[in-house]
Amino acid sequence: MRSSWSPYKVEERGIFVFKEKLKKLKADLKVWNKEVFGDVNQTSKEIQQRLDELDIRDDEDGLDETEREERTSLFAKLSVSKSKEEAI
Repeated sequence: MRSSWSPYKVEERGIFVFKEKLKKLKADLKVWNKEVFGDVNQTSKEIQQRLDELDIRDDEDGLDETEREERTSLFAKLSVSKSKEEAI
């Protein structure tokens, strides 16, 4: 916050400066949110969809080592994504 707030330069006084800095901070927070969190619900759905595909493949033919590793990685990513959803 501090590193974002300080560089904002507004050539007025008092509450106007505060209001303008808040506007700029809001824009920066939107960018940060998109880059860090992204669309959490969509991410979870995509991960779950890929896990479902791997489960079907596992039932039909079994998974190779690479697919098993991907599945393990996806479970970890899903856990992180669900934690983000709960935080929101």
